[in-house]
Amino acid sequence: MEDKEIIQIFLDTQEWQTFECKRAAIKPADLLETVVGFANADGGFIVVGLEDPAKAQGEKRLLGISENADNVSDFLKLIDKEIDPPLIVWGKFELDITNAQGYPDKLLVLSIKKSNDVHSLKRGDTFIRKGRQNVKIGSTEIMRLKYEKGAIQFESEKSKVNSLEVLDRELLAQYKKDTASTGLDDWQFLKDNGLAIDTDGKYELTKAGVLLFGNNPSVALTSKCGIKISHYYGTKPTYTGKPNFVTRPFTIEGPLMMQIERAIEYFRGIVRSSPPKLSGASFRPTFLIPEWAFQEAITNAVIHRNYFVQDDIQVRFFDDRVEVESPGTYPGHITVENIREERFARNPLVLRTLNRFQAAPNLDIGEGVDRMFEVMKEQNLYEPLFSPPKLRPNTVLLLLFNIHKIEYWDTVSKYLDENYRIINGKAREITGLDDVLKMSRLLRGWVERGLLEKVGKAKKDSYYRKPGQEVPQGLFSRAVDNKIDNGTFSP
Repeated sequence: MEDKEIIQIFLDTQEWQTFECKRAAIKPADLLETVVGFANADGGFIVVGLEDPAKAQGEKRLLGISENADNVSDFLKLIDKEIDPPLIVWGKFELDITNAQGYPDKLLVLSIKKSNDVHSLKRGDTFIRKGRQNVKIGSTEIMRLKYEKGAIQFESEKSKVNSLEVLDRELLAQYKKDTASTGLDDWQFLKDNGLAIDTDGKYELTKAGVLLFGNNPSVALTSKCGIKISHYYGTKPTYTGKPNFVTRPFTIEGPLMMQIERAIEYFRGIVRSSPPKLSGASFRPTFLIPEWAFQEAITNAVIHRNYFVQDDIQVRFFDDRVEVESPGTYPGHITVENIREERFARNPLVLRTLNRFQAAPNLDIGEGVDRMFEVMKEQNLYEPLFSPPKLRPNTVLLLLFNIHKIEYWDTVSKYLDENYRIINGKAREITGLDDVLKMSRLLRGWVERGLLEKVGKAKKDSYYRKPGQEVPQGLFSRAVDNKIDNGTFSP
């Protein structure tokens, strides 16, 4: 995108979870609160030299950094000096503008990445971004946030379980066989693999050990750590009258490997019982989602969920989709935008152990999520949809659509990935579809399925975007590509 297009998007965007605009006259120390808040939450953009939309409108907001260039320079130096632990990944770039006084000027755009750690100001305050506010948090919330990010690992903690009687010994024996460790003592083997702790000759299972091999981890850990299955007729739950359940909801408990296997077996049962539908001259199945895509979805949820949160993974089957919702938001620096390329394990012991079974349900080569997208594409199904934290706080919600793609979707989706928003006219231009009403129906249909959201009510000002996106995420890479040495700035 050209600078003028980016500037217009900034002018149209309200301050919220991942976007903040500040005048250059702001105190540098105050601006650091937003930097810390963004890093501790979902990341975001700070535009310096842009007036608050509540105080001015349109191009009158373009005040520029010349209003106080020294403040800007001081602020960039403080990012390196006043944040603990140091902020490693952040970038910046400039946009040329004509300011409200009619003179050439610049906006400074800071891109703050979501961090793997919890950051504080060296004066002692810790902030997290919530909506359009930087909220100061205390020790309890900081601890919860560390578990959420994976900076503290629940799985490595002691479980207070010091007996092997709570374990599925058959499963443990299979794991020892799969890892060529059959002759080793059970306790020593568990300790060597991070699944038990030896304190002065007394062994105790870690929480990972209980989750992976316990007969019933939910009982042993007095916590919800299973998979709840709900299967509905139709495309949404019925909240009045008789519930529209295909079967009564049930919870799968037991060792994590068996939870995954039982969830997959239920999926296979749905496929087997799915009635065929006449399409053209042949019958085709009505349940289209590939088993491998579901297996990857459920395995990811089991491996990467936040076990500090006392709740089960929720799996909901509908006629047109499967929803997999896991407790805890995206771990570490993972976001909706980078989940296909980046890797971060909140529970590395769980990941490692499951991967070492001969019949491992997961890939440990960083391509599982990407392959899930590919197998859905091969079946001409809509790509998996990860709901952004803005729309689904404190959980990761994944939708697998049981719907064949309309042929124009790939073109529109690719355009939105690169350009952030689209209108009917542009959609017709890039797809070659001339019919205004047909494109309107397509756009409305994608909104109804949750693939798009419409922004604005007035026809001349409304547009469509992917759910939850506030500003183009492609600007993150622009900031990295154009980043100069942090802490220096030349007005």
